[in-house]
Amino acid sequence: MLAFAPVTRSKRPRQLALWPTARTAAEQVFNGRAALAAQLRALRRRRRLTQQALAERAGMDRSYLSAIERGKHNVPLDTVCRLAWALSMDVRDLVAAPAERRRAARRAAD
Repeated sequence: MLAFAPVTRSKRPRQLALWPTARTAAEQVFNGRAALAAQLRALRRRRRLTQQALAERAGMDRSYLSAIERGKHNVPLDTVCRLAWALSMDVRDLVAAPAERRRAARRAAD
């Protein structure tokens, strides 16, 4: 007669908390999604465009543009390019960090 050992379920390993350095790094990393969202909304409003008008120019749905402006989507590069084209601007200016945009504006003014 064969005897089988009883099946015991092992507990899942406990997850360790993030190391303090990882938490610090996450706080210091550039949040591109939030920067794009803020920049896109500010530019659209400055040019007095509705979400519907900008979405039509860029060839996308208004609800998708709204989600991008709220920072809810990771936006593919081709979509960023279409948005920059629809706003008649360079892609770099659309995704630049706020401090970088100020530096670029000063250089352009000089």
